[in-house]
Amino acid sequence: MNKFIPNYYKEFECIAKLCPDSCCQGWDVVVDENSENYYNSLKGDFADKIKEVTVTDEDGDRIFTLTDKRCPFWNKDKLCDIYINLGEEHLCDTCRNFPRITMDYECFTEYTLSLACPKAAELILGEDFIFPLSNYKIKNTEYHPYLMRLLLSARNRSKDIITERGIPFKKRLKNLLGFNVAIQDQVFNKKEEHFKGDDLSFIFDIHEGLDFINPEYAEIIKKAEGSTISSEYDDVFTRLAVYYIYRYYLNAVETKNVLSTIKRIFCAYIITGSIAASETEPDLIRIIQNYSKEVEHSYENAETLELLFESDERFSAFNLAGFI
Repeated sequence: MNKFIPNYYKEFECIAKLCPDSCCQGWDVVVDENSENYYNSLKGDFADKIKEVTVTDEDGDRIFTLTDKRCPFWNKDKLCDIYINLGEEHLCDTCRNFPRITMDYECFTEYTLSLACPKAAELILGEDFIFPLSNYKIKNTEYHPYLMRLLLSARNRSKDIITERGIPFKKRLKNLLGFNVAIQDQVFNKKEEHFKGDDLSFIFDIHEGLDFINPEYAEIIKKAEGSTISSEYDDVFTRLAVYYIYRYYLNAVETKNVLSTIKRIFCAYIITGSIAASETEPDLIRIIQNYSKEVEHSYENAETLELLFESDERFSAFNLAGFI
């Protein structure tokens, strides 16, 4: 099986208590069955604590209950008590794997890291990475091999469009929308509405209404509305766009929608670029990392946006392109 592992993937190493954020706060930790069976086999006070804080959530998943939005095993030294007491090999799958992401396309597999992790965000946004070629051997799949080959080719072309650095990023993003409107129409026979709205305030309004870990995040977005995004960030946004294209584009083999990836890029660019423009001393990588944690890496928020991309005419590619 073909595998693609970007250069930044192997460079990642958790910085533990030095992390400016933490994956141990704000998120429920889903405990896989094998890990829970192991924890249940243990005896003693620590084992009793694990059993005490492991409950079933409304989705039927087994999770650790949070205390003040913190994992109950994230101690005062910002270290993991399960790691300390039981060893790294006995972390549950969620904790052992994050921020590593595996994208399995049956006959080939690709890997990346989540931008929601500060260290991963530094690696992904700090330098360009080698993009995969489209010469994968595709056969014996549930999807049509021809469709995947076409998507791989279109993904490479999308990458080429967005990384053409002699052109301002805004213009490249507009070109990227146009190219994928054609792909959406020709490949999936899905035409975009020619809707034209008044401004981009709807993107800020929709984002402000999402469910955030940090209750102040909606106010941060509100404050940023109307700010002018600086072209000095074009290199970082180019890498952000490449991340999204690599991470999500091939999902269209199932969703039949390539434009959703480009609309994700558009939203991330508008919101994070505006936040950076509204701050006195912005740290764009941390701003993007926070957006990933609050929006991209939230299943509920990402699903809300995906539904709106298809159902809300204001997310028409023609409408979005008119504002850049």
